[in-house]
This record gives sequence, structure tokens and C-alpha cells, in this order.
Amino acid sequence: MRIVAAAFLALCFAPSALAWTPISTVVVPNTMRPSAILAHDGTELVAYSDGTSNLKVWSGTTGDHTVASGLLSVGRPALLQLPGALELYAPATTAGFAQQGVLRWESTNDGQSWTGPVQTSSPNLGDVEGAAVRTDGTPMFTQDSTFGIQVYQGLNGELSHQAFSGCCGYAESLAVDTSNYAQLAFWSNANSFPNEFVYEGLDGTGAQAGPGRAFGAPQTAPRDDNVPLVADGLGNTFMAWAGGYPTATSLAVNTFRGGNLVYSVVAAGGMFAGGDPHMALAVDSANRLWTVWSQGNAVHARRSRSAAHHFGAPSAAGLAEATVYQLSAIALRSGKVDVFINDGHELSRQQLLPGLTVSASRTKATVLDDGFGVKATLKGGGHTVVTTAAGKASLTTFKKGTRVAVTAAGYTAASFKVP
Repeated sequence: MRIVAAAFLALCFAPSALAWTPISTVVVPNTMRPSAILAHDGTELVAYSDGTSNLKVWSGTTGDHTVASGLLSVGRPALLQLPGALELYAPATTAGFAQQGVLRWESTNDGQSWTGPVQTSSPNLGDVEGAAVRTDGTPMFTQDSTFGIQVYQGLNGELSHQAFSGCCGYAESLAVDTSNYAQLAFWSNANSFPNEFVYEGLDGTGAQAGPGRAFGAPQTAPRDDNVPLVADGLGNTFMAWAGGYPTATSLAVNTFRGGNLVYSVVAAGGMFAGGDPHMALAVDSANRLWTVWSQGNAVHARRSRSAAHHFGAPSAAGLAEATVYQLSAIALRSGKVDVFINDGHELSRQQLLPGLTVSASRTKATVLDDGFGVKATLKGGGHTVVTTAAGKASLTTFKKGTRVAVTAAGYTAASFKVP
């Protein structure tokens, strides 16, 4: 295994001044992690509940929709895009206890209306923590409890396996790569993996395929909100985890191929307090990977165009007085990332652009996006220079000490001082 730290060059950036936009229409508990996906038609969808009686799906094009109300109980849901429909899995109890456990709702009109519920094979009311779709369109979802982590496979969870039997595994995520290899990641305080992050492969039925692999020895800070795991279209699977104890000291991203760890990169470090970093990973249709995390009263994001070999410069959105309890993200086809947070009573969103990495000497500057040149505009002291397609520009027209603003379409602005 090769672990490297993603380096920063000379750069200044400021957290976004834009306000977070609320999307939830009911009060949500701080344990409600939004299930966020990009539908096949490009619509952003977020599923959530109030933890008591209402199940909701927010659409980026048509707003908030009530899937079910008047439930006797409802927990954390999970959204999946299947080839012909959207499926929504949620632990719930209907009126009169007619149905109880994980129930399934379906939409064939991009989340505007829903049919159901249909009873699945899970009778349990624990949150649906992880969900993914096999390459043939078969859905999978997970729940955890003191008995371990249960993986359900099939439209109604017809196949069921205990993929981890220790007490306890938390915050699990599922991902399926391009070869149909399903994988599971979670945080464990079980005796077999004491206070560590764990990665496992699953076989074709969803059962554990071989022993799990632990990260963060000898121990890490507790992580019961989310251990992100996502796959791209190139055969890679990415897992985010936070090292350090008793508080986190780093955020790392592991890259797996065929179940094998090929490298690990530290995407963020510094001071983390409380439950930070809350983490999310998202991949867009161009196989660009975003890592998103909370730290220092802001949400930060970095984008990789190199399959997580390294990352571009960070961008950030300030949180004012809000606290992040849960975090999700959608990587957009435009190159942006849409971030969703739970601040303890509502869900809010904000889009972030990738950052620019700027290196400068007295005579020249280079502007890059994760090592790729960016055509950018440099302005300062009454002068304007445009970089080449390789991101290079002469600084001979700028006086020493001039503050130069760097802008490029589709990127967060940066600045530097001429050495």
C-alpha cells in the first residue's frame, strides 16, 4: 500500500459567502442522513424523513414531495435508480401495524409520485444505511444492529446475508464496481476490529467474500454517521475514512480495484473537532471524484481528475453558526458538486466549484486543476494576463508584491501575491 499526502501549492481561497438553501419541509432529527442521488435524467433527488411519520423526497426540478404520511414510525431511507424506475427503501410501520420493517416505494416519473409500500424481506426497523445497484439492475441495501450488518439483495431483499457478525458495525456504505463486484465499508468497535474502519468484498449473492481489511489501527475516533464508499466507471472503488484518536487528525481516500487496495491519499488534515470530519464521496459521469468534509465551521470539497491519485485545491462554504451532523453530496455533470447537510433541524444545500491550484515565481505562474492546465485570467495592478491551455502565464508585467486575482470559468476564484 502506498500512502501519500495531497500537496497544496501557493494559493489563497475564501469560503463561499452564499447562504445554504433549506430543502426540507419538516423538522428532521440530527441522525437523518439525506440519501442523495442523480437520476438518469439528471434530476437531483434527496430522500429523508422526520423520523416519526413523514417520508419525503426532494427533487431539484419539482421541489418537495410527500411519499407517505401518517406512518406509525419511519427511519432513514435510501434511494436507488434502477433501469426502469426509482426505488425508495425505508424502515417504517404503517397504520394498524399492517406492514412493518423495510418497505419499498416506487416512482416511474422521476420522483414526482410514488406507489407502494411493498413489504420487503427485512422485518427490522433499523435505518437503511447503505444501498447500491448491481450492474444487472439488482438492488441491494443494508441495515445494522447489535447482531451485525445484514445485506439484502433483490427488489424486495429476497436474498439476505449477515456480512459482519460482530457487535457492532456502524454507518456502512455499499458500492458496486463495473465488474459487478459489490463491496461494503463501515466503522467497527467489535473485538475483531476495535475502533477501526473496515472494508469487505461481497460475493454474487451479497454474502461476505473473504475476511475484512481494517484501517486506522490501533484505533480511530468513533464514526457512526457515514463511511463513504463509491465506484466510478473505470473499475475503481473509493472509500473515505478518518484517522486519529481521540479526535480525527486526517481524512484519507483509499482506492480499490477488484477488492485490492492500490493506493491511499490523505485528502485533508489539520485540526478536527467534535464529530468532524463528516464525510461524503461522489463521482460524476466523467469519472471525476469529489471528496467533501466538515471542518472548522465550514464544509470543504476537493475534486480529483486522476482517480484519487491526488486532488485539486479545496473550495469551501462557511456554516455561520450551524453545526453539521450529517453530510451527503451529488457530483454534477457540470463539474460542480451539490452538498447537502443536516444541521440538527433541517436539510440545506449549496453547490461548490472545484478549486484552482496556483504556483508562482517572480516571472511566471501556473494554474492547475489536479495537475491539468487551466485557461485562466490573471488580474492585478491594472494589468491582465491570460494563461495558455497548459495553465502557464508570464508575470513580468506585474510588480513584485502585487496581489493577483485568478479566475476561470467553472472554478472558485483564487489569488496570490507576486513573489
